[in-house]
Amino acid sequence: MGPLSRLFFLIPMSVSMNPVFLALDALFTRYMNLHQMEKDRLPSVSFDPPWPSLCTEIAGNEPSDTVLFWRPIERKGSDLFISLESALELKFHPDVDAFYGAFWSNGLSVEFNELPFNLIQIWNEEDEENLKQNLLGHAFAKRKNRLPMSWFIGATSGNDVICIDQESGQVVLEKPGYKAHEVLAANLEAFLIGLKPTMDDYNA
Repeated sequence: MGPLSRLFFLIPMSVSMNPVFLALDALFTRYMNLHQMEKDRLPSVSFDPPWPSLCTEIAGNEPSDTVLFWRPIERKGSDLFISLESALELKFHPDVDAFYGAFWSNGLSVEFNELPFNLIQIWNEEDEENLKQNLLGHAFAKRKNRLPMSWFIGATSGNDVICIDQESGQVVLEKPGYKAHEVLAANLEAFLIGLKPTMDDYNA
């Protein structure tokens, strides 16, 4: 069965009414619809060597395919960052859990107020562990430099990182090693609603 026969315009809605989940779900719908309009197919990704994910298993790929079509898959509830919270003796802002714990997905290329960047998502369990290690390193660097705690969710092609501020929940723009220099949105829900998907390649 080819990828087009598996394409849906709307991702099945979760019973969850978490506003971050709903905003992220709507963003995926916009992203998938853009690929349907521009390329008449699902988004694709290529890994060498192959990097398995539930996102490709349900998208109609053949075992021999080198370019894989994918679609986001809702995750079932998990305590995603419980080990990090224990190590850091810190409870993550709930929007961070909601953002990273909602779906298995490739990352997305998006724009916010004409600022292009890559929005991070978790592809598979190995990717999840890599993310946790990077978040842990990010947190240690913040503490070492006595900077306000934040959690990255995206990066520009330059040297800016999009983060969720731990205390306020604001989405901010910062440079590594420095405190945030711009507030992009009052909260993650508003930020996700304001994102515009693009056809640019996602670069992790």
